[in-house]
Amino acid sequence: MIRRSLLSGLLILGTAAPAFAQADGAVSGVVLDSLTRAPVGTAALRVVGTVLLTFSDDSGRFLLRGVPAGARRLAVERIGYEPRQVAVSVRPGARATLEIVLQPRAVMLGGVVASVTKREASAGDAPVSVSIMDEPELRQRLPATVADAVAYAPSVQFVGENVNIRGSSGYSRGTGSRVLLLLDGVPANAGDSGALNWDVLPLTEVERVEVMKGAGSALYGTSALGGVVNVVTRAPPAEPVTRVRLRAGFYDDAHHPEWIWADRTLGYSSAELSHGRHIGRLGVWLRGGLGTDDGYRQNSDLDRSNFAARFELGGASDSVSLFGSWAREEYGASLMWCVRGQCDDPEQLAYQPLRVPRDGLDDRTRSDKARAYLTHDRRWGGGVSSFERLSYGRNDWETDFGDSQIGAVSDVFGGELKVDWSAASWLLLTLGGEGAYTDVDADLFGRHDLTDVAAYAQAELGLTPWLTLTGGARGDIRGVDGRFKSDLKQLSPRVGAVVSPDALTRIRTSLGRGYRAPTVAELFTATEVGGFLVVPNDSLRPERSWAGEVGVQRLVTSWLALDVAGFFYEFRDLIEADTVLRSEGVIEISFDNLPQASIVGLEAIARVSFLRDRLLGQAAYTFLDTDDGNGEPLAYRPKHLLTASGQLDLGAFELGLDYRYASAFEKVQVFTDPRLDAVVPMRVLDGHLSYQIGDQILRLQVENALNHSYTTIERNLEPIRRYTVSLEIAF
Repeated sequence: MIRRSLLSGLLILGTAAPAFAQADGAVSGVVLDSLTRAPVGTAALRVVGTVLLTFSDDSGRFLLRGVPAGARRLAVERIGYEPRQVAVSVRPGARATLEIVLQPRAVMLGGVVASVTKREASAGDAPVSVSIMDEPELRQRLPATVADAVAYAPSVQFVGENVNIRGSSGYSRGTGSRVLLLLDGVPANAGDSGALNWDVLPLTEVERVEVMKGAGSALYGTSALGGVVNVVTRAPPAEPVTRVRLRAGFYDDAHHPEWIWADRTLGYSSAELSHGRHIGRLGVWLRGGLGTDDGYRQNSDLDRSNFAARFELGGASDSVSLFGSWAREEYGASLMWCVRGQCDDPEQLAYQPLRVPRDGLDDRTRSDKARAYLTHDRRWGGGVSSFERLSYGRNDWETDFGDSQIGAVSDVFGGELKVDWSAASWLLLTLGGEGAYTDVDADLFGRHDLTDVAAYAQAELGLTPWLTLTGGARGDIRGVDGRFKSDLKQLSPRVGAVVSPDALTRIRTSLGRGYRAPTVAELFTATEVGGFLVVPNDSLRPERSWAGEVGVQRLVTSWLALDVAGFFYEFRDLIEADTVLRSEGVIEISFDNLPQASIVGLEAIARVSFLRDRLLGQAAYTFLDTDDGNGEPLAYRPKHLLTASGQLDLGAFELGLDYRYASAFEKVQVFTDPRLDAVVPMRVLDGHLSYQIGDQILRLQVENALNHSYTTIERNLEPIRRYTVSLEIAF
């Protein structure tokens, strides 16, 4: 009976759909800057009270089909402009044409975001917090990799190589990141350890970086338990463009003269070259880079080379993209600084933070990484579009400790099929399936394979002009060495809502499930290196969480925008590295599950603009209250995190300052005696000055201007003061 009723309902809908379609119309037009009359690209245009959404192209033009007939309002938003709503009358079967003029407002939050819904959408309509860093913001701080720029995003802190979003990750010694890294929406975490490899990302061809905060497992499954970082590369340009980026600098002396270990100036340099163009319908860009760094510590020198290419063939309803990148790094592999008696130290200090033990002076690591994907997008008509992906990732590394070598090779083969259906003007459905096969061969943990299969669904409902609801879920199942276990199955739901009482205010709320299966490295690593004895634990259970938030975004005045959010994580079976001192100089490490843990926090972001947008500022504060389930704080999480930045536009010159503060960790895991290993706050002040003539930009920067000495993981000093000059040329 139920099956017959469902079939009848589908037939009715199928019969009625053409009738409804006949009553629809379309809206097209152009979006312009009110001051310059220049076209405004990537402006989000949404029919109020529906889920119909589109974006203006580079010429500012847009087209919205399937708009219900009658008196409608079009909400228009674009980062850097004041949002507005435009009235439009839509006649059945006809097209209304508009010219929309936007007023520049530098303090506006928002932008285009693809990580929240697996499709491009407006960040203002997202039910979760998202920070977006566009190309100018990424490049103005002269980063060597994308990670150097992401470190300035609100609520983000790097602890060693681990990226923390709202304190979700802590530090896990390069394994099991709780943040998923995406490259154009394609998973890019390492197959063996789950680590994030930033050097394989093409820095000069990055259009924007999206940092989605909170559990993203409802769409992305494992590794998205604490958030998602999506790196979006630029499309090939319509006209031929060649870009050159030259970068060089040097390290200052250490804060304490007795720490100086080298009798020469230590420097670094890099060169990057890219070229993009269209050849008929085929768009392409190619990019290559080389870099070298002496390092500021003993045996921390680095040589880097990378290459990337993107090809895009597009039509009115079809587009195909092919991307590939490769990177190699060769560097010194020092685990920690030396303590008294371990290195040549005439002054016999208790520790030398810029020197390494004698037996680690020649340790070297070679790392090769590759990422590739082939994607196909198609619009089928009737509000239906599809997306298909094939992807491949490879990590190949080896460390030479002189008397022993260890290494690993991992290959990840992935695929995805997704369908979006605008079932009605008020309903958008997303259905998809995803799979991956990972093959790992490592000296540390042997030969293993992982098989991941998942299916997901999401619905977005525009119920009223002021309320949008989203809901969805994803089911994941993982097999280890061909065996599918019951505890490696997970259903991850998420619901969210966005309330828009007016054009200047967004109230968002969300609740979702987080999930992360243990990596091969966490399950099977067995080794002893540098005084660390790592013990395997193949009975590790997956991490699970509930995460939620309530946030408000408001343009208070033309010069002040605020975004405030309260959030929480409730973890179960959180995987943490347990350390035990077994004997003198030998520390045993194993990964175990914490039965319960929690994080409760507050995030507040303010953006200001003065002097007709010539003076801009942003401040972001994050408060974290963590609990490991036993009344103790979670390790490697600061209670207070503050970032502040400001820039002054002086015509061809631009002056900027950045400040990052993180309170001292209340708990660490390895060297826990504060008398021997003091834990201090992070206080980092950076400054930059740029001079631009046309498309040529000369930049100067000083990092850690206060030359503050601090660590994020024990016995590993963070970079000392350094000076950088960069020249960027486009022609």
